[in-house]
Amino acid sequence: MQVRKIEEEIGLAVTEQMGKKVFLTKAGEEILAASQRIHGTLEQLSRALEHLRRLDDGQLRIAVTSAANAFAVDLIARFLQQHPQLQVILNIANRQEVLASLERNDIDMAIMGEPPQTLGLVAMPFHRNDLIVIAAASHPLRHELNIPLQRIAEEPFVLRELGSGTREAILRFFGERGLQLRQSLVMNSNEAIKQAVKVGMGLAVVARHSVIVKMESGYLCSLSVDGFPLRRAWHLVHRKGKQLAPAPREFKTFLIEHQYVQHTDGAEELL
Repeated sequence: MQVRKIEEEIGLAVTEQMGKKVFLTKAGEEILAASQRIHGTLEQLSRALEHLRRLDDGQLRIAVTSAANAFAVDLIARFLQQHPQLQVILNIANRQEVLASLERNDIDMAIMGEPPQTLGLVAMPFHRNDLIVIAAASHPLRHELNIPLQRIAEEPFVLRELGSGTREAILRFFGERGLQLRQSLVMNSNEAIKQAVKVGMGLAVVARHSVIVKMESGYLCSLSVDGFPLRRAWHLVHRKGKQLAPAPREFKTFLIEHQYVQHTDGAEELL
């Protein structure tokens, strides 16, 4: 009855009988091949959906702004120690590129500074991000206290490229106070900026956690500037309405339960 129904639907014979044997017609062979492909696709879909229901062999697609690179990678490494079967696809980029990935829905979530309010994002602050002014260890202002912003603005600055969240925060902070920075150099790498500051090419504003080692080693120093450090936070961000699979959902829980704390000496540890 099912074969007859198919034949009525397509207007062609599916089988033919020769003697006591029944054979598929050309149309029947095409239908069989198509049904096998459909069956295989459904099997693959079933396995893919099963992976989405399970945590241990799932996937986390995450983007991190380059300023958060160091401690974010450490967080992900600690997360993978608890879930070694998970696969993490990590993209490190500037703020503009991370936001574009969220907009395209290429990633599950992102770690970044202050997210914009206009893209329909859910943002969870989970870690302090203090921005400080750094200089070469031999800089003439290294021993000054409460340096006025006007004085600092006279110094050359090394800044991140357009699209960087840190750059936007710095220029907005000084601009709101009627000050314009002297941009001596623009670079797209935090490590390159620290090296440029170390050799005396200018001052920079960076996340405190990213320069603790270099300050302790005597290569860089933090200047005492009015209004600094700028109190900011790192956020875990995803699209509003995003249906998080088990792996990204577990990572979000991990951040809530294992947040970094910062001590008065600048050192950090994971709870």
